[in-house]
Amino acid sequence: MPATQASSKMRLTRITLMRWLRHRKITVCICAVLAFVLIHWYMQSDSYLIEEFTFPLPGATTKKPWSDFFFGWISKSTTSPPDKQLQKYVNYMAEKIIVNFTVIRNIDSISVKKFTLYNSGNEDIPFFKWKLYFYDVGFVGFNSFPYPRGLPVDNSELLIFHEAGNLYSLQPTDQFVPFIHRGDTLEVVYDTYGPHVSKYYSFPNWFVSCEGCVPRVLKCTVGEGLEFVGNFSKREQLKRSQDDLMKPFTAQDRFKRNSAVRNTRKAPIHSVIPTPLKMDGWEEDSVFVSPSDWVVNAQNFKQEGKLLAETLQLSMGNSRKNNVISFRQGHVNFTKNSNLHTQEGYEISIDPKAGTIEVIAIKPAGAFYAVQTLLSLMKKEHGKSRNSVGYSFPKTKIVDAPRFEYRGLMVDVSRNFVDKKTILKLLDVMAMYKVNKFHFHLSDDDGWRLEILDFPELTQFASNRCLDPTEEVCLPPSLGSGPFLNLSGTGFYTATDYKEILSYAKSRHIQVIPEIDVPGHARSAIKAMELRYKRTKNPKYRLIDPDDRSQYKSAQGHTDNAVNPCLDGTYEFLKVILRNLYDLHKDIQPLTFYMLGGDEVAGGAWEKSPLCMNLKQKHSLHTYHDLKRYFFRRLVHEMEKEGMSFGLWGDAVLDKELNPNPLEEEFKGKVYTYSWSNIWEWRRGSLAFKLANAGYKVVMSPATYFYFDHPYEPDPQERGLYWATRYLDSHTAFSYQPDHLYWNRGTLVNGGEMTDTVLCSGGCPPLTEPQNIRGLQVDLWTETIRTPEQVDYMLFPRFLAFAERAWHKAPWESMKDAVKRNKKLQTDWEKFAQKVGHKELRRLEEKGVMYRLDPPGARFSASILEINTIFPGLPVEYSLNNGASWEKYNPEITTKLSHKGSVWVRSTSFDGQRKSRVVCVEES
Repeated sequence: MPATQASSKMRLTRITLMRWLRHRKITVCICAVLAFVLIHWYMQSDSYLIEEFTFPLPGATTKKPWSDFFFGWISKSTTSPPDKQLQKYVNYMAEKIIVNFTVIRNIDSISVKKFTLYNSGNEDIPFFKWKLYFYDVGFVGFNSFPYPRGLPVDNSELLIFHEAGNLYSLQPTDQFVPFIHRGDTLEVVYDTYGPHVSKYYSFPNWFVSCEGCVPRVLKCTVGEGLEFVGNFSKREQLKRSQDDLMKPFTAQDRFKRNSAVRNTRKAPIHSVIPTPLKMDGWEEDSVFVSPSDWVVNAQNFKQEGKLLAETLQLSMGNSRKNNVISFRQGHVNFTKNSNLHTQEGYEISIDPKAGTIEVIAIKPAGAFYAVQTLLSLMKKEHGKSRNSVGYSFPKTKIVDAPRFEYRGLMVDVSRNFVDKKTILKLLDVMAMYKVNKFHFHLSDDDGWRLEILDFPELTQFASNRCLDPTEEVCLPPSLGSGPFLNLSGTGFYTATDYKEILSYAKSRHIQVIPEIDVPGHARSAIKAMELRYKRTKNPKYRLIDPDDRSQYKSAQGHTDNAVNPCLDGTYEFLKVILRNLYDLHKDIQPLTFYMLGGDEVAGGAWEKSPLCMNLKQKHSLHTYHDLKRYFFRRLVHEMEKEGMSFGLWGDAVLDKELNPNPLEEEFKGKVYTYSWSNIWEWRRGSLAFKLANAGYKVVMSPATYFYFDHPYEPDPQERGLYWATRYLDSHTAFSYQPDHLYWNRGTLVNGGEMTDTVLCSGGCPPLTEPQNIRGLQVDLWTETIRTPEQVDYMLFPRFLAFAERAWHKAPWESMKDAVKRNKKLQTDWEKFAQKVGHKELRRLEEKGVMYRLDPPGARFSASILEINTIFPGLPVEYSLNNGASWEKYNPEITTKLSHKGSVWVRSTSFDGQRKSRVVCVEES
């Protein structure tokens, strides 16, 4: 090319470039794009995380200079272990890292917590991208939520990530120290929403892993003892808030509380729980039933008669005049009381002179409950000959019927799985105490527990919990279930198991009410159906709108747990579930009652779902409350075709002002609501009456009286949640008055005195439709319950107090004078406590129930040691040498001690195999 041509071309290029640069708008745009690229790169870097996410905590260290970050990076590039050694270091961390967890303080609905990680081994841990997983049911870093790039801790060398629900992970950044040297301690301080005042609000089975590694459980966190959790001894650790008036009971406090019940040596005459409606008897006269010469005649109620005959080892026989226990269908002579559920009534006549025991009942259920009363009355004795063993029954006449048709127990088997053997044992004990509804909470966010043949993914995948980043094998770990499939997070009932449970319940006159909770609490079903869609590419049963960009967070920390009410797949899925349940029930106990759930749907769900936007416009719906109402109305129409009744948690039918939605005329009598949220300060204490007045059938399940996942005492050593009340003991459950809601004043959440203003903050409407109050229910949620022993501990013995109130209306419940009513209540409680301590606890032991042993009360009076228990008759021991040896305590013998200092006391089971928590009393 000639030089002149090249020079001309270059000049032309420069001119063109100059003209282009003169356009300021284009120049500005180019700069903006460059700036955006640089800022985006910076925001993705760890440096941005260090600068942006500041987590103000006491004693936070200053940042390291840039030179440290630089040389640290150089060091890490030479010290990070090769991939083949990562598993070795994960294993080492699981074995040698010692965790110490401590609550620093609770203040203003915030809990500040700390855990330390101590390298107790002989090796240094080089830098690699490990993840240490832990659990917390509070919202970690709730003011910063969500934090997809992590929540920095202290100097941001460590980040906390929210994995799912209550599962979090701790991970190092690139600025983390090159080594965790032997003897080094890492400190992690973070805050959560909500107080943490109990050891058992923490969870076992923390674990560590890395990409491509097999996870390993930290050895120091294994087991239910939670030894890695520190003590709760300071005020700021024990109090939920600054104005919290609750405090742990001392031995002296407990002694004073227990002193309201006299420590007698035997139970009241003819004691039965629940108390019969009418009972007359004479202790000195009884019938001795011997297997050799007594028979059971049960032509009308053969199954119930056979049950009694098998228990007493009697034969079934024809009609005879004496030495016979006869069952007859007929009229029972009740006093005029329209509130009794007479169809389950019965009458028993025990006549020593005639040598007969006669049972009259209206229906088989009444005959069955008569059998339970007879088994409670009987005493095993020797006859005239020492070789002759039989049973004595006191002379008595009983007329009895329950106050409520619905007397229920709900067991949550999703949060942690409860095995079939435990369920069958619970059904046995329910039958003993005439509780007739088993509400089976079979699904929730944390697990699906029933085999559905049409959807194998529900059990092959959603019944499992383990560490699986792909979520194709299992749901994530939760509530201490660990990274593997062998702990409490995994399990389900096969169709055969479920049918066995149905048959077992039916033979005990217990109705099984299955619950598949929707639209919230449905993460397990959603993830299973997404896995099915991924495999089949068939969207028919998808439960979410794939274009939904809504952001929400449920009460349990889930951001993806609400099925979409605007999607046809949701209804198709539920119809298949219902059809499967019909088939499981039909030949055993036909399904007539189905529980839909409906509680705690997170605000913000479905807001950005295109499908829901279209549906709202089509049906003039405006809020998520309107969508919920649409959802349930459509579901109910599907179910109503089959003549079903169905249940909903109470908040499912409330509008945003906490008023019940109007109930369509066609659904009246078919919709049961479970009224659970009853906190007066939250304007919810009167909801049960509001729902009944609106036409809904109501099962009263008030959290402050019947949520048996709450602790027995306000003590950091007691298991349970405490969002509704700090503690819930047997006396509290016994004192509930369902007919007079506003007499259940209790205390404020903080333990303060209830005022009329707070009591009626949500209104105090009278009950105008009393016939709609159908019964009572205990709820056992299992967030903190992982073993059969813990199930028994949390249910018993306070379940007996519930059974008493569900069956028997005490005279004091109708007394208008509060002083007289409370006095009669205390007298009745004393009789009840004597029955439990002297008799019922032994019966529970015979059933294999590992009931809670209440720690005793104790005090010194003039150097005399005095010990008492909430249930008189329970064995007690004391130790003068800090537990090295124990002595039995006899309340009939004065125990005067010259010992100065602390004395340990505990209660024991009657077989001596189990012990209560040890408490200490001081003799100064």
